[in-house]
Amino acid sequence: MTDKTKYYIWLSLGIGFASRKSTQIYSAYENEIEQLYEGGERELRYYGIFSEQEIERLLHTDISAAEKIINNCKELGYEILDISESKYPHNLRSIEDAPLVLYVDGKMPPLDKIYSVSIIGTRKATVYGIRTAFELGANLSKKGICVVSGGALGIDCAAHRGVLHVSGRTVCVLGCGLDVDYLRENKAMRKQITEKGAVISEYPPGTPVSAHNFPQRNRIISGLTYGTVVVEAPLRSGSMITVNFALEQCRDVFAVMGNIDSPYSEGTNALIKEGAIPVTSYKDIAEYYLDVDDRPDKPVDIPTEAVLAVPNKLKTPVDTTKTDNTPVPVHKENLTLSEEEKTVYYLIGQEPIHVDKIAEMSALPTHKVLRIISSLEIRDLIKNIEGRNYVLN
Repeated sequence: MTDKTKYYIWLSLGIGFASRKSTQIYSAYENEIEQLYEGGERELRYYGIFSEQEIERLLHTDISAAEKIINNCKELGYEILDISESKYPHNLRSIEDAPLVLYVDGKMPPLDKIYSVSIIGTRKATVYGIRTAFELGANLSKKGICVVSGGALGIDCAAHRGVLHVSGRTVCVLGCGLDVDYLRENKAMRKQITEKGAVISEYPPGTPVSAHNFPQRNRIISGLTYGTVVVEAPLRSGSMITVNFALEQCRDVFAVMGNIDSPYSEGTNALIKEGAIPVTSYKDIAEYYLDVDDRPDKPVDIPTEAVLAVPNKLKTPVDTTKTDNTPVPVHKENLTLSEEEKTVYYLIGQEPIHVDKIAEMSALPTHKVLRIISSLEIRDLIKNIEGRNYVLN
């Protein structure tokens, strides 16, 4: 934090977060940002970049609001980085809508001196997706690559936990204030991240969770890194928003090849068709950025229990492990199913799931879910165990 930080906080409060004018303003004022505040309305109009609404908000935003945020961060033990500081990541500063201020819990890794990639994907991940993200996080971290993600359930969480499994450094980007109790099941993980890496946000402490904030924070996830790796993602998802940001920011895009029958791999497979770099191993990413020698490279051994412990929005992910000699039911491949049938089928796993929960997670009407379930039952793909609860057959 510098003596200019409060002016950048004031500016972010006035023009809003994720403004596409932020980098332009920084370039114009850089180390003289206080002139923008002290010059008042005349300076704001003279610069010629602000709308009437923005000018009005800036004039009605007192610097004391910024000072209050600074004092709050000191009490909470958070670091504040404004865009003018040398510790502010260069990659992030280069994007058009760079955050004017970053709030940091922990210690920001030296991203200007090491390679970094973001690992992203669906919250409704399969065990294949969770294991892959976990292994990518662990093995890339062992290679000295910093992993950035969003701390969400599913793929994000698996990538972070993979890094923590090997005591590596990772960065978690939130779409709310650092002090907000976002996803209680990941609270312990975020605490672990701060011990070697950082949990960061462009939103000041106290900013609540909002659906509007998370697409905005995705530009930071991609902007911090050299490349974005998509592990599992439907065609329409928040992960694809991040990919669009990555392409706009001229970042590399990697995609993990997935099962052609899985709706959770439709997005990644489509990205590969469109030119994304295919990933079949962490080496595909490591070799892209690092000088890898010819010595045998033993991947990190990942215990199954560590993978299955990853919190996941898909309550019944497919697991192919066995606890005895009884075959474990798995999703069958090469089935002829409609898109809606695929969605329902892949929501049903080894643990009972109720029709109402399937309807909620698939966003399909209950009557349509019931019709699809009847069709899947007739084909012996699923079975009813009690009431309206279903499992794989």
